[in-house]
Amino acid sequence: MRAATLALLFAFTVVSSGCAAEAAAPGSAAPDSVDPTSLPAAGDARLVVGRVGESGLQVLLASTGAVVDTWPLGAPDEVWRRVVTVTRDGRVTRVEDRAIDQPLEGRVQSIEGAWRLPVVGLDPMPVGVSADGSTIVLVEDLPATKWASATASRFAVVSRGGARATRIIELGGSFEFDALSPDGSRLYVAQHVPGLLQDRYQMRVVSTATGVMDEAIIVDKRNLDEAMAGRPISQFRRADGMVFTLYRGAEYPFIHALDTVDAWAVCIDLPAEGMDDTSAGQDWGVVGAGGEAPAMAINATLGIAVEIDPAELTIRRTMDIGAPAVVHATLAKTGQDAVTVGRRVVIAPDGQAIFAAGREGIRRIDAKSLTLLGRSLRGQAVDTISISPDGSGIFALVHDGGRIAGIDPVSGEVRGWVEGAGFDRLVAALPVAP
Repeated sequence: MRAATLALLFAFTVVSSGCAAEAAAPGSAAPDSVDPTSLPAAGDARLVVGRVGESGLQVLLASTGAVVDTWPLGAPDEVWRRVVTVTRDGRVTRVEDRAIDQPLEGRVQSIEGAWRLPVVGLDPMPVGVSADGSTIVLVEDLPATKWASATASRFAVVSRGGARATRIIELGGSFEFDALSPDGSRLYVAQHVPGLLQDRYQMRVVSTATGVMDEAIIVDKRNLDEAMAGRPISQFRRADGMVFTLYRGAEYPFIHALDTVDAWAVCIDLPAEGMDDTSAGQDWGVVGAGGEAPAMAINATLGIAVEIDPAELTIRRTMDIGAPAVVHATLAKTGQDAVTVGRRVVIAPDGQAIFAAGREGIRRIDAKSLTLLGRSLRGQAVDTISISPDGSGIFALVHDGGRIAGIDPVSGEVRGWVEGAGFDRLVAALPVAP
C-alpha cells in the first residue's frame, strides 16, 4: 500500500459540551483524578470480564463487583441475547447455542478434535458466526505458533441449527480466519505468503458448502500488482457485508476493505505517524455506526482520527484530535496474552460520539466533526473500553493494576471504580437483568 497522501489538519475546534474534564483550571485537579471506592447504583450495568489466568468470563455488577454468573468465552449476536460457546470435552469439542438472559442451556453439537472460535487482531472477543446466524466457523485449536509456520490449516463449518452435517475444510499452507459473508456461504481466509516481505498475505475465498477454495486471489482492485503485508489489529463488520480490517504494516497502518458478498477488496493507507512506537501502533481501532455511515479509524495515543468515505472507500478527511503521547515505550499488557487486550475504540449507540482509548486515557470525539469533546482518565493507560447499550455509561480497563473505571459519557468524570483488580479483559457492558 502506498503511504496516505492526505496531510493532517491541525486546526480543530474543541467543543466543551459541558465537559468538566476539559474545563478544569490550569494546575487544578481534574474530575477524573477522583478515586471513589465504588460505582453508584444509578446507571448500573453487568460487566462481562476476564481475569488473569482464567479462560472463562465472569459477569459482575459494576456497582458492587458481585459476580452474578460465569460464562465460557463465546461469540454473541449483535444485541447480546444469544451466544455461541465452544468448549473442550475430552477428545471432542462441544458447540452450544445459548440464551444469555435465560438458563444457559441450548442446542449442543459435538465435533471430534480440538477446535475454537477464531479471533481477529487484538480483540479477544471471538467471531466466526455469520451475520444471519446460520453458520459457525471454527479453527483448529493448536499450540501457539507463528501463523506463518503451519503447513496445513483446518476449519470446521457448523450449521447453527444442526440442519447440515459439520464439514471439515483442510487447506494446504498457513491460513487465518478473516471473515464470513453475511449468509455464511463464503469463508474468507488470509494466506501467508513466505518470502522476504515479512507478514505478506493474500486473501482467498472458500465455499463453506463444498470446502473448495477459489483459484482467484482477491487483490486490491485499485492496485492489482501491489503486495499486501501486515498483521491485523482491529476489525469492523458492516451489515451489508463490507468488512474493514485495520492492519499494522511495515511502514504504515492500512485498512483492508473487503466486500464479502461480491468478493473484492481495496486497501486504504493511513497516516504513518508513530510507526517507530510499537505500543502506540497497537492503539488503532476502526468503528462505524452501520448503514451508509462512514467508518472511522482512530488512534488516541497518536491523536489521529481518519474518516473513510463509505461509498468511495477513500480517506475523506484526517484530523488532529489532540497532542500525542510523548513517551515512547512499549507497555507490558496486563495478563498472559500481551496482544489480545480488547477494543480501543467504540462508538455510542446513537452514532454521535466516539470514545478512543490509549496511553493517555480516553478521548471523546464528535463523530460528525471529528473534533475533541473531552478527555477522561488523563495520564492513565487504558487497555480496553466498553459502552452500555443505551450509551449511559463508559467502562474502561486501566492498564495499571487491571482496574475498571465507570465514566460519565458526557462530563468525562470518573463515577467510580469496580471492586477488585487483576482484570485482563473487559468484553461488554450489558443492562442489569430485570
